[in-house]
Amino acid sequence: MAAELRDSGVTVNLLLPGGPTVTGMLPPDALATGRTFLDPAVMGPPIVWLASDAAAGVHDERIDASKFGDWLAARSA
Repeated sequence: MAAELRDSGVTVNLLLPGGPTVTGMLPPDALATGRTFLDPAVMGPPIVWLASDAAAGVHDERIDASKFGDWLAARSA
């Protein structure tokens, strides 16, 4: 989709939480397995940033929300 919309003024990016996330889609016993799960709130900062003017030129990026701070710092460097 990003390639198809490249020159349309519409930006397309992929935002992933970065690992298993506590959602209503987990089986009831999943949290008892001892695995580490991300809090869904990890998606908040990159969503807010992507909706801001600062992200106007960001297109065709795969963003890992759990590493968003590092991704943003590397992009700004």
